[in-house]
Amino acid sequence: MNLKEQICRALCAGFEVHAVPMGFAIKAPFPWFTGDALTFYGRVDGDLVRFEDDGLTISELEGAGVDLSNDTRLEILYSLTSEHSIIYDDVDIIFCTEWVRACDAGYTAASFLSFMNRVQDLLFTAKPRITGTFRDDLVAEIKRRLGGDAVVLTDEAPVQSMSEYIADIVVKHKNGRVAAIFPGISEQKALEAILFSKELELNKVGNVIPFLIYENSNSSRVTRRTQTRALNSDLELAAWDGGHQEAVEKVAKFVAQAR
Repeated sequence: MNLKEQICRALCAGFEVHAVPMGFAIKAPFPWFTGDALTFYGRVDGDLVRFEDDGLTISELEGAGVDLSNDTRLEILYSLTSEHSIIYDDVDIIFCTEWVRACDAGYTAASFLSFMNRVQDLLFTAKPRITGTFRDDLVAEIKRRLGGDAVVLTDEAPVQSMSEYIADIVVKHKNGRVAAIFPGISEQKALEAILFSKELELNKVGNVIPFLIYENSNSSRVTRRTQTRALNSDLELAAWDGGHQEAVEKVAKFVAQAR
């Protein structure tokens, strides 16, 4: 085996491709900055395919302290998308390629992988950030407002019989009512809140009120589709940037109601 064959075999052996409903998921032999392997997806439509991320790239970058409201950082991001012929879908908040014929998809996949690797360079522009500051501030404000009438816990199951569902903040009022609060800092947290709200409905749990409180009311970390799903669910919604006191008062109002 010559050197070229050895290199090709070593690289190919590091990739994993799995069939998923949309087409296939590709796990690359390179790390993603969150600690997971870099994974992207191929969406198949007949003889056409396009490659895309999981929709969390923007939120994960912002969560790591990358300020994408800054013109300089946006210019770097747009330069990378242009260089690799990547499209940014601001509705679903995904990065994707153009649709190409399946027989020509190899180069497009390599270009998309290169983009995903290089977009991580934006982390070098990140401002230092204290992880969990928003949640800590929210907990402190709720304790200040309801400390005399409620027990405030973190990372607890609000419903004992549904122990697999953990809320970031659980407020147990002395009247028996409970608030389960999910800070809306990412797509995942919003989806967790929506799912928990649905499970409360299916299990006919009446004394627990699910809340999704956004850190920023216009956050790009949660897709518009998920924001709409949250709006149409049984979740109580609030925004921290719209007024800290008002958001906490909304929680206080619902848990203090008589059963």
